Amino acid sequence: MATMRVLSAADIQKVFTITDALEAVEEAYRQKAEGAGVAWPMVYEAFEEGVSDMDIRSGRLAASGVFGLKLTAWFSENPAKGMPEIFGTTLICDDTTGAPLALLNASAITGLRTGAAAALGIKWLARKDASRLLVAGAGHMSTFMVAASLVACPSITHVEVWDPKRADAPVERVEQMRETVAALLAAAGVDRAFELVAVGDGEQAAGAADAIVTITPATAPIIKRDWVRPGTHVSCVGADMPGKQELESALVAAARLYVDDRAQSVASGELEVPVSEGAISPEDIVAELGEVIAGKAAGRTSDDEITVFDTSGIAVQDLASSKIAYGRALEAGLGTVTEL
Repeated sequence: MATMRVLSAADIQKVFTITDALEAVEEAYRQKAEGAGVAWPMVYEAFEEGVSDMDIRSGRLAASGVFGLKLTAWFSENPAKGMPEIFGTTLICDDTTGAPLALLNASAITGLRTGAAAALGIKWLARKDASRLLVAGAGHMSTFMVAASLVACPSITHVEVWDPKRADAPVERVEQMRETVAALLAAAGVDRAFELVAVGDGEQAAGAADAIVTITPATAPIIKRDWVRPGTHVSCVGADMPGKQELESALVAAARLYVDDRAQSVASGELEVPVSEGAISPEDIVAELGEVIAGKAAGRTSDDEITVFDTSGIAVQDLASSKIAYGRALEAGLGTVTEL
């Protein structure tokens, strides 16, 4: 009879760090580029449009010996019932037998692996001397963008956070972020000096930035073409469903384009709207980031290029991260084991 280990958020937080996430996502991208990893098409269903929905992202990492899926459910009325707005669950299975290995609280991993993806875009595509980062978006996920970027990119020393939804600088929010970022770095054993400040003028901040991460649910552009100077890199994270868009289409058209998955980026990522408008075509995508990591495609070719990396989130990120968390939990004897 098969057994499965169930890992709670508390279990995962004891064994999985921001450096683990960077290692996992980079390996997942590499496997995908080399043919050992595959992300299957996303399944999406709205129970009530604008109120509740779910999506399933699945895939396989053959070199890691797993396949599986991540199910995310969003029910906007849950907070009024004293429940979380989002539930996320990841299932990983042995790819030689099909036996389930672990069921994990996906929320404990999602922030770390999403921040890692954005940061890897900076690591592989930004100028090597990039020192100023702008994070556009001040929500829960923005903390992970900052922490992962600081770990992956030693040249970054100054980080600004801008909230496009408000006219003033999100000072109190950034003060909270500063403590959380420090805790995430400490948990990974990273000793890192950095400056983290709130800003209220997005145009000015974007114009001064060497790298930008966008992490918002925007359905209209928040970063304009005229704001971004030559040599800037942009990692786009927020557009994960059709109709979402964070970058002006003219900016996308002016950039050297990279994605985590070609089909998904055009169908439901940052490139969906620019393609539908005719500003770009799918053929304008230079490469998937994994192809750059694996040495199969070129990254930035000059210090004057604008580069854009669209990470709309693919299952291999979650599978690689979950495999590491599962292995560590197994060694530490964490989790609840149940017979199926």
